[in-house]
Amino acid sequence: MSISKTIGISLAIIHICAFILFVLYLHFGTDDGQARLLWALWLPIDFPVSMIVPFGFKLISSASPFGLEIRTWLPYFVHGVLGPIWWYFIPRIIGYIFIKIFPKNKPHDETV
Repeated sequence: MSISKTIGISLAIIHICAFILFVLYLHFGTDDGQARLLWALWLPIDFPVSMIVPFGFKLISSASPFGLEIRTWLPYFVHGVLGPIWWYFIPRIIGYIFIKIFPKNKPHDETV
């Protein structure tokens, strides 16, 4: 297994664990009505994937059919599913770029 894949899996698992702890805190650790504002902490962590949340809130009206349910569960989906996938691919993309810039076996110029 490549280093970038190992790092990506590790980051995705860390992200999932942090997300589960965050959701448990929201549901069981606080009764504050403004606890929903804590979702804003995840916007910079999962950027640019997290931009789906504000755009989704703009596009989907809460008055539309299933709009309220979609708006409720959208942050869970984006940060709980797409976030770990994003964190898996970040090291993979960086590793791919690094290999393209600094290849191991450079072809030798054998002109006579």
